[in-house]
Amino acid sequence: MNDIGTTATDPFAFPDLLVRPAPGRTEGPQGYLLRLAEANCLTLYELKQLGARYDPDWLKRNHLLPAETLDPDLHTRIHHMTRLVEDKGRVWNQRQARFCPYCLREEPLWRASWEVMFHDACPHHGVWLVDQCSSCGQPVPWRREHLLRCPCGADLRQETPETAPESMVSLARQMEAKLMGWATTDDFPVLADLSIEQVQRLIRYLGGYMDPISGPKPLKLRNASSLQASWPVSSLAAEILAQWPRAFHESWARMQGLAGDEKVGLKGAFKQAHHYLYKGLWESAFSPVREAFELWLSEHWKGGLSKRNHLAEKLLANAQWIPAQAAANRIGVSPRKLRAMVHDGFLEGQESISTTGRRFMVVRRDQLDAVVAQLDNEITMARAMEMLGIGKIRLRRILKLLFPGARRIAPVGPMPWCVPRSEVEELLALGDGLPRVTIPEEHQVTLAHVLRYWTWTTEQVTALIDAVKRGAMKPASIWEGGRGITGWIFDKAQLKTWLASLTGGNPIWLTVPQMAKALGIKDQVAYWLCQNGYMHAEKLGSRSGPSMRDLGSRIRVEEVERFRQSYVFGRDIAGSLRTSSRRVGRVLAEEGIFPIRGHTVIPPRMLIYLMTAELGDFLATLLGGPLSVLHPNGRISSNSSRVDPVGLSGPMGNLENSFSEAKT
Repeated sequence: MNDIGTTATDPFAFPDLLVRPAPGRTEGPQGYLLRLAEANCLTLYELKQLGARYDPDWLKRNHLLPAETLDPDLHTRIHHMTRLVEDKGRVWNQRQARFCPYCLREEPLWRASWEVMFHDACPHHGVWLVDQCSSCGQPVPWRREHLLRCPCGADLRQETPETAPESMVSLARQMEAKLMGWATTDDFPVLADLSIEQVQRLIRYLGGYMDPISGPKPLKLRNASSLQASWPVSSLAAEILAQWPRAFHESWARMQGLAGDEKVGLKGAFKQAHHYLYKGLWESAFSPVREAFELWLSEHWKGGLSKRNHLAEKLLANAQWIPAQAAANRIGVSPRKLRAMVHDGFLEGQESISTTGRRFMVVRRDQLDAVVAQLDNEITMARAMEMLGIGKIRLRRILKLLFPGARRIAPVGPMPWCVPRSEVEELLALGDGLPRVTIPEEHQVTLAHVLRYWTWTTEQVTALIDAVKRGAMKPASIWEGGRGITGWIFDKAQLKTWLASLTGGNPIWLTVPQMAKALGIKDQVAYWLCQNGYMHAEKLGSRSGPSMRDLGSRIRVEEVERFRQSYVFGRDIAGSLRTSSRRVGRVLAEEGIFPIRGHTVIPPRMLIYLMTAELGDFLATLLGGPLSVLHPNGRISSNSSRVDPVGLSGPMGNLENSFSEAKT
């Protein structure tokens, strides 16, 4: 600020002031110096010639400030205002004074907010500020003799202002709060992180470039210090900010509409409006403004954004919303599938239809980045086919069996499959260190030959690969002519022997219903065993989204055999003793032997016991000899016939007596 603080004398001059009023907390620099000059019968010009300036040091030397310990808040305000005077001279309106008559009537002080550019309304009384005297019709100058009077002698407090729009009053309230360092309201969230100088730049930009009748250089305002020139700019900016971002988007649409149907680029449609967003409003505090423009550009811009245009490339790189086509290309799906992902809530997007019926969709970049980051640890099924050397049809059949972690990109529609990269690389690493040969021996065969000419089932192929992973089978070498695991070379005789040993030719994996059938139990009981950890089942994954449906589980045959050896059903004990399961449960409970339990409710009338040493000894004592394994029909057998099972089929009392006698 050039006028405030300029002096032609020694900066340490000590003028002989008769009256020394302290500055007010809300008083502006120019207004205070004018009030100080009037109190000492000087003009503002004469006071400045004596070396007066709005500076904490000068005010202290001239005893115009109370001690800082008495009024620390006032000292903080003075320092804050001084920094703005020295560093942000363009903030201040130095040429023409403006005021609110109602405020002057309440307190004869010139508010600091009246001295900044584009502060055109009073936030306390909701009226336009006044900068012209109604008596003489002249602007109110700073260089006048009396603070409250025009040079013509008219009392400024008697002026009658007009009511200002609510949006303009809210903008003035925000500007005053930022100038004074007060807490701001939530009227205009886009201004939250802006300083007073940045707010003024945004007002000039919105009121200039968003004006449909603006000239070729809308930021250059003639006589911007007068209300007649500033209020059209500030009021338009206030209306846009009050309806943010809808009004901001409508302004861009209006500028695009003025270009007509002619195909023009960004510069042809917007001139320098879009360019100034990245050059003039470059600070991070203006990010919400740029993001609002990028959102509109992604949704409604009818022209092209070629990467040959440097600015267009930057816009695409920084845009928070990106077009559907670019998003689809990035994750490897078609626009139709991407639209399905948006409609089902997997991605957040917005879709609009133009007047010609053309559909436009954009998706959020941050959500798309999360999907891409997840896909970085995965590979598509097409890439897995290429790395493993397995055909598409066969890999589809064994995908979930071979890679339990495989999933679709999105749980909606026929989306492409993704396979964990680590699982594929782990499978390929099984051939590391094996010798590589050009032609296999006559007694050897490649996995590629087996897949093509040997009529193996899906389960058998999966079992072989699983056996190699577990070390049960090991390739002899690697065929250089094969891709991925299809280059594994096995001994023919060894491979046929292994195939014949697959549990009588049956698969080594069982589904839960197949496991239930093998144990002779209901599917409900089989699922209960898996859910509660008594039977280890390997999940094949689950489908997320609205359905949340499991894709299934598989159980090894060895796991079923382990369960047979470790547990016994109450119905089998009851069958061997020719009584009911309920009676068996009551008798075993009296002996302190209880069936297994889980975190979910067991199906009714189902008793399953862990074959502990205590239970085995009790049953062996009851049967009169050592306990053997289960018969195929599920009954318990014994090597002794000293106890006649037929005699135990009487009433419950006889059964309990027999148990007691046998135990004794």
